[in-house]
Amino acid sequence: MSVATAERTTSVLADAEAVFDVVTDLEHLSAWLPAGVEVERYGPDVVRLWLGEDVVERRVAVDWDRLRIDWGGRSATTCHGTLRVLRLGPGRSAVTVRLTGPAGFPAPRLDDWLAAALDALVTTVHAERAAPPRSTAASR
Repeated sequence: MSVATAERTTSVLADAEAVFDVVTDLEHLSAWLPAGVEVERYGPDVVRLWLGEDVVERRVAVDWDRLRIDWGGRSATTCHGTLRVLRLGPGRSAVTVRLTGPAGFPAPRLDDWLAAALDALVTTVHAERAAPPRSTAASR
């Protein structure tokens, strides 16, 4: 069975660190992933993905210095990839994703899925930047 890959880059009007904060929040990945994909943090470096009826677990490696996330590793033949956040300048960055989908997943559908995910990521980053700071303590 063939395995599709997709690669896309999008620009974001936000500092690279702000974008990386959103993409490394493993508890809230579903906020910007398209419908039909559910993600759960399964361990310190592991996520569980529900892709329709398929369930896969993938190790996640975060490189804070290079603003890079890898999931799946070289041993995974499906559902693996890399996301990098690139610094373009103050308040400007780009996100590049290379993704290998599930076995038998059509390449055009994977590309559409990735485009939707990146669009939702941009929206989420902009919403996070516009939201007031979160506080756990009440102030007077």
